[in-house]
Amino acid sequence: MAALNVDYINPFIEATINTFSTMANITPTREKIFLKGDGEEVYGVSGIIGLGGEATGAVVLNFPESVAIAAVGKFVGEEYSTITSSVVDGVGELTNIIAGDAKNRLIQKGYKFEIGLPKMVTGRNYITAQNKSVPCIVVMFNSPIGKFCLEVSLRKA
Repeated sequence: MAALNVDYINPFIEATINTFSTMANITPTREKIFLKGDGEEVYGVSGIIGLGGEATGAVVLNFPESVAIAAVGKFVGEEYSTITSSVVDGVGELTNIIAGDAKNRLIQKGYKFEIGLPKMVTGRNYITAQNKSVPCIVVMFNSPIGKFCLEVSLRKA
């Protein structure tokens, strides 16, 4: 398995903390980082952004339903009680902001990346699959509204 450049991961961690702190007044803390196994974690809403350039892959922001509802509520200043199209759109926008912030941080380090538009997945207790040939780093976050994670899966092009 190819090694994943830590220089690729840290900008996404920094961008996630920055985005939640500035856009939703939530300060997440990084709990642990691990290599994804067979997908034992289950989620309710995920934002997925494809990346290209000198490394290709994807970034996935995963939320349990209750955390997605609370995060988007704080982000847009409204209250939600269930997953709605507005909540799904909000997760997409948060994912997009994180990816854009991380891309800028990577460019400042001299890397060349392009980001795609976010794709959204919603459902009950699904598992995000991965390409076995590309290492996937899972970054778990805790916050006042609950736990969520960021998956970064990149392979040098």
